[in-house]
Amino acid sequence: MGVSQTPGVQCAAATSPSPSGGRSRRAGGVQKKVAQTLRTAQAAYPHQRVRLFVQDEGRAGLKPVLMRVWAKVGQRPIAVQHRGFQWLYVYVFVEPVTGTSDFLILPTVSTAVMQVALAAFNDAVNPTGRDIIVLLLDGAGWHTSPQLTVPPTMLLVTFPPYTPELSPAEPLVGRVKRPLANRTFTTLDDVQDVLSHECQRLMASPSEVQSLTAFPWIRHALNSC
Repeated sequence: MGVSQTPGVQCAAATSPSPSGGRSRRAGGVQKKVAQTLRTAQAAYPHQRVRLFVQDEGRAGLKPVLMRVWAKVGQRPIAVQHRGFQWLYVYVFVEPVTGTSDFLILPTVSTAVMQVALAAFNDAVNPTGRDIIVLLLDGAGWHTSPQLTVPPTMLLVTFPPYTPELSPAEPLVGRVKRPLANRTFTTLDDVQDVLSHECQRLMASPSEVQSLTAFPWIRHALNSC
């Protein structure tokens, strides 16, 4: 998929109200780590724009996704289920400070597929190679494998283990999967169609994406540059 080309920022703060997420005792350590990486990258490439993105994957498939819904008092809502065990993965890339996002729907997670995802993402948001992308992601094996070839204009930074609450991409994964909730699908193609439509909608709505992902610690890290 392509990306909504919203201009990025160079160590600047978001102006929209920040969401309540991203609160953790370890947020301060990540904030310092990211801020230092941004400063180091900007010092190494003083004439290039440095942008901070966050990445994550979400699994979706034929197994039903159940979510709470409103119902009249005394009535229990019913969701028809047909369980299946075929999956695909949505690869999410987001620049929290601007709401710029890019998504790929791929069949699995692996080092080889991650390399494809990084290359496609880089082509979408940095086609000229003039920007330096700092990409924050978790420590999954396919993210940290020595066999993973990272584009030369990209730096990978990992979250501490077991801190999904720190990732601004987490709420965006949940939002992408919301249209699947309480519905039954018979083929992965049907699931992919729904996901593709929601991904396109979010890419065209940077203000909504920003409201979900501009965590306070991200803004503080950018402010400290």
